Amino acid sequence: MFFPLHSFVVVTSDVKHGEQEKTDSHIVAKGKSAEKDMKLKRIQWDLDVQPLISSSKWLQLYGLKRNKLSISHILSQIGFQHREDYVSALGKLVASRYADGLFPQYMRAQDGRVYNLTAKKELILHFVGCLTGAIELYKQRMEWLTSESRQIFGVIQEQCVVIVLDFGATSGTEFDRCRDALSLVLLEQVTQLSKFNLIRAAQDPIKWQQKAVPVTECSVEFAVNWLWELDRTPALSHTSSTEALMEAVSDEMIEAVYYFAVGEVPEDMKHLLLQKFSDSPFPIHPVSFNAREEDTIVFLKELSRLTSGRFHAFAERTDYTDVIEPVIKSEEDGESLTSWNTRKLKGRVPLVAGVREDVFLVWKELEEARSTLKQVQSILTVSDQPISGEGIIYIFLDRYCCAYY
Repeated sequence: MFFPLHSFVVVTSDVKHGEQEKTDSHIVAKGKSAEKDMKLKRIQWDLDVQPLISSSKWLQLYGLKRNKLSISHILSQIGFQHREDYVSALGKLVASRYADGLFPQYMRAQDGRVYNLTAKKELILHFVGCLTGAIELYKQRMEWLTSESRQIFGVIQEQCVVIVLDFGATSGTEFDRCRDALSLVLLEQVTQLSKFNLIRAAQDPIKWQQKAVPVTECSVEFAVNWLWELDRTPALSHTSSTEALMEAVSDEMIEAVYYFAVGEVPEDMKHLLLQKFSDSPFPIHPVSFNAREEDTIVFLKELSRLTSGRFHAFAERTDYTDVIEPVIKSEEDGESLTSWNTRKLKGRVPLVAGVREDVFLVWKELEEARSTLKQVQSILTVSDQPISGEGIIYIFLDRYCCAYY
C-alpha cells in the first residue's frame, strides 16, 4: 500500500514535536529538582550553623576530629609513617629503606616525621574538599556568633530561663535601644526555647508573669509588647537588682537567669549581690550593656564565675541606623503579626571584657582547619611527582642484600 508523501511528513513532525515536549518537560523537571536540592542544602547549612548550643558541644558535632579531618587521621588514610628503628649493633636509629623511591614522601614541618603516600589523587582531593567545606562552616558559625542578638547575649543554651532587666537610670534614647536589643533576643533566641519569663528591677520587682510560661508565638509577642509598655523611670532602691534576681531564682522550673545590666553597678549593690548569690541554685549569666567603667565589667565577670555562669558584654557605637524589622511571622501566611521601627545595634565587646570563649574555640578550630588544608594541598603537590624507576630497582637490590646478609 502506498501513502501520500505529506502523510509521512505529518507523522514525522508530530513525533519530533512530542519528543521535544518530553525533552523540555524533562529539563524543567530537572531544573526544579536541582532548585529544590539547593534549597534543602541551604536549610541544612543554616541548621548546621545556628543551633543554640555551646561552642564546645557544637565542635563535638562539626569539629575536625569528630569528622575525621585532623591531619593525623588524614595521613593515616593516605599513607603510612616512614619508620625508624634502633639498631643495637650500630647503636643508633636507622630509617627503613624498603620504601625509598617506591612511594612519594611527605615530611611534616611540625615534627619532621616522614610519611609514605599510597593514596590516589582522588582521595586527597576528597579531603581538600571536606576541609574547604569545614572552613566555610566555621567562618559562618563565627559570623553568626558575633551578629544580631548573639553579640549581646551570646547563645542562650538553656530551655527554661528568666531574664532580669536592670535598666538603672537610662536616658530615653538608651532605654529604647535596650528594648531593641531585648526584643531581638526574644525573637531570635527565646522563640526556640521551652519556657521563659521577664522581671524588671524596681523598688517592687515588676514581673511579666508570676512564673515561667511556655514559649509560643502569642507569648513572645505579648512579652515584646509588655517590654515596650514599660515606664522608663520607675521607683528604684539600692536593693532593686537583688530583689529582682531573688524573684528569678525562686522559680524552681528555670535552668538559668540572664541578668541584663545597663550601665554601671553601684558599689553598695555589688556587695549585696555577691553576698546573696555567691551560692545561687542556678547559673546567673550577666549581660553588661554599655558599661563605661572597667570596675563594673570586672564585678559582673566575678558574679558569673561565682554562680557558674557565662559573661557577655556589649558596648554600643553611636552610628546606628533606623530599619524596619518584623516582630513575629505567622507560619501560615508568612506575614508579620507586628512590626516596629527599631535600630540596628552596632558595637563591640569592651577590651576589658576579654575574648569570648565561644568565639575563640571556633576560631581555633578554623585556624587548625586552614593549617590542615595547606598541608593536604602540599601533599597533593608531592603526590603528583613521578617516581623514578631507579629507586624501585634500588629497593629490590637493597632488600636482596638484606636478605643475603
